[in-house]
Amino acid sequence: MKRGRYLMLVASACAMEAGFIALAALGNLSQNVPEFTGVFLGTSLFYLVSSFAITRWEVTEDARSRVMALIWICGLIFRFSVLPLSPELSEDLNRYRWHGKIQAVGENPYTAIPEDPRFIHLRDATWPRISRKELPSVYGPVVEWVFAGWYPVVAWVQPDALRQVWWFKLPFALLEIGIAFAVSWLLAAAGKPRTWLLIYLWSPLTVVEFWAQGHNDTLAVLFVVVAVAAALSDRWTLSFGSLALAVLSKFWPAILFPFFLLRREEGRWMFRWKQALVAVPILFVVAGPYWGNLGSIQELLEGFLGGWRNNDSLYGIIYERANEDPDLGTERVTYYLGAALTGLWFLRRPLLESVKWAIVVLLFFSANCFPWYLSWFLPFLAVSPNAALLLWTALVGLAYHVLINYQVLGMWEYSDAFRELEYLPVYGLLLASGATRLALKWRASRRKASMEPS
Repeated sequence: MKRGRYLMLVASACAMEAGFIALAALGNLSQNVPEFTGVFLGTSLFYLVSSFAITRWEVTEDARSRVMALIWICGLIFRFSVLPLSPELSEDLNRYRWHGKIQAVGENPYTAIPEDPRFIHLRDATWPRISRKELPSVYGPVVEWVFAGWYPVVAWVQPDALRQVWWFKLPFALLEIGIAFAVSWLLAAAGKPRTWLLIYLWSPLTVVEFWAQGHNDTLAVLFVVVAVAAALSDRWTLSFGSLALAVLSKFWPAILFPFFLLRREEGRWMFRWKQALVAVPILFVVAGPYWGNLGSIQELLEGFLGGWRNNDSLYGIIYERANEDPDLGTERVTYYLGAALTGLWFLRRPLLESVKWAIVVLLFFSANCFPWYLSWFLPFLAVSPNAALLLWTALVGLAYHVLINYQVLGMWEYSDAFRELEYLPVYGLLLASGATRLALKWRASRRKASMEPS
């Protein structure tokens, strides 16, 4: 790599770090949403430029170690810069702590409802910030295991209830580093340059959502990335085992099983049911303590596909055409999602591409698309970059506009104007790039036909 290009990456990293320092200086991000959004978008601009550059520049063997050191060092600095922030952009971590606390007194999180009068004695300073008090757990058993194991440690280290909430982001932040290593394995298995790790490691989305906010999605994402990397390395038992743990973490990876289980490779169908059987004992061992009390899974799926709406895109159109009937909207979006995933399976794309687009399709059709949900497909952009999806990881910061009225008036309502600003450029770029590829293929086929002898 030329010296000027390396210095350009250094300058971009410095600009990004200035952005993360600015976020840390803001303190409570939920009370400074306009400033947060501006800094996030500005930082993301430098990230997008760096991501474009790293995929276009050829890095020589001599320079590769130096570039990788820069990518890793800067990525870690970004993360530790925002780690001290209190997780105020969502109320999720208060819920994490409550699940750990309820299990510490011997209750089952899949039956224990926060607002149950039986648990009044467990309410403390965090109680007002516990969301969805009428619902039991909507997290997977693996995540509940983490809550149960981490709460006693936090309670021993930090007696203050409010400060304990910050501690609950540590295990999920550290797991995010594991994702970076898994992406490195994925790059090697796919035969892509190791330097493309920058696309994942420098993403402001992962830095903010996992190191500033501490969302537990890192657990499921880690297992999904390992599952794909293991499959590309022809280690299918590990792949299915990891995918099973992903499903037992957040449930949504269940849509990926058909893409692993039955595939056409090298002219013949491969049905890997024997390797998939490893998921059975994992299911019984991990879910055993909660078995028989997982009824809230249905509520989770219903809410995700239409029970309530948060930053949705295609679902909004379907919902309006269903006369704003939530039940009818959920029914229709389920059919459309199923048809889209089936069509994607029949396309027989490479496994990594299938996984990436299956997740994107799920988010496009779902009624809930919180900013941190985009982390589900982000690791795969490091191997198979897509300009529209990378742009989405920047524009999704606009979704936090909902907190402005929520903080002042207690109203949780998304603005159609902000949703259009977020989604129209993404869909537009996807359609434009798709049309361009089709035009190029058509031109190539015409050229080939004209060269053939009549």
